[in-house]
Amino acid sequence: MTLDGITLIFSPYHVGIRDHRVGNGPHKIRSMGVEWELQKLGLNVQVNEIGRVDDFEGEIGRSFELIRRISLAVTEAVTNNRFPFVLAGNCMSSAAVACGLNIRDLGFIYFDAHDDLDSPDVHENGYFDAMGLSFLRGESWKALMNTVPGFKPFKYDKFLYVGLRDQSEVQKQRVVDAGMDQIRGDPAKKINFLGELQKQLAAKSYNPTLVHLDLDVLDQDFGKANDYPSPGGMTGQDLVDCIRLVSAETSPRSLTVCCFDPNSGDGDKVAHTAIRAIRTFFEEMVNANAIQKL
Repeated sequence: MTLDGITLIFSPYHVGIRDHRVGNGPHKIRSMGVEWELQKLGLNVQVNEIGRVDDFEGEIGRSFELIRRISLAVTEAVTNNRFPFVLAGNCMSSAAVACGLNIRDLGFIYFDAHDDLDSPDVHENGYFDAMGLSFLRGESWKALMNTVPGFKPFKYDKFLYVGLRDQSEVQKQRVVDAGMDQIRGDPAKKINFLGELQKQLAAKSYNPTLVHLDLDVLDQDFGKANDYPSPGGMTGQDLVDCIRLVSAETSPRSLTVCCFDPNSGDGDKVAHTAIRAIRTFFEEMVNANAIQKL
């Protein structure tokens, strides 16, 4: 089935605080012309902006209200035969997307330096956004996750990390125990991310696919995307090439771009790279007639 266009779900929040830290990333990417680039591909782009959540209690209450709202926005886009493209501050937005898609055998391809699989019992630094994937598999914050429309615990037997590297030993073991596949970054050597991704996609299906792009998958020497940069990651060209392959060789059902703070140091460079990757992703979908032109 050919989709009628794109719904850009705009969520410029960090733990429910609007326009703060990574909440500024969605603004930067829009201000540098991402919608215009998609329109140049002939795509119809509609924007659904997630409203403020100031009245909810603390970062936990605010964050879960955003998860609920993003889930509903994704379901609305799918119901209207549109592709959900989420520009968000926090990584946990992809947990909301998974719920909203209402696909029980969903596959995941995560471009991310971090695993987002912490539970409160092992979490160390207090960064709430490190837990989204433990929410989604029903391991933590169970009462609040049961308020999210479309939520049922997900398995991660069709889950691939690309660029994962900045982890403790406990976090590494949790990824293994969860059965997740990974193409790891390595500070000690250059990884052929595209070649490794080609091998992995040939060996295993991750369809239908939720695609998640945390911009700190980029190597810290290429550009600082947020306050958690690390060595061993991707160049901008690595990212564009790998996104193109994922779009062409899988069956994408959503794209989330997140965790970009333009005030961390390399805002223009990272935003430009993000827009190149986003345009490339949708260009492949247009070429495959997955989304119709105007």
